[in-house]
Amino acid sequence: MDDQLLDRVRDAWALVLGADDTASVPLDTNFLEAGGSSLLLIMLWEELSEQTDRDLRVSDLFQHSTVRAQAALLAGEAEPVAADAGPQGPSRGGLLGLRGAGR
Repeated sequence: MDDQLLDRVRDAWALVLGADDTASVPLDTNFLEAGGSSLLLIMLWEELSEQTDRDLRVSDLFQHSTVRAQAALLAGEAEPVAADAGPQGPSRGGLLGLRGAGR
């Protein structure tokens, strides 16, 4: 796995979780156990989708719930959740499809 990709995922977690520094973000701790919530996971989904230009599903992030697992997913080293496994997250247009509204 690419260390740069691992760092990008860790940076996104730090941003969403409000961590003082990236080094404090654990690599192998579940997002919810690290202080996240379902709403913060959606914010993480949006951040990672923008940073990587990948078509991620929120359910992928629930299934791959650690920094290391999400980096592996983004690197293509882990299988995404099956398309029929549940609802997809908000459209790529942003959280609740509101990004750019009113511009």
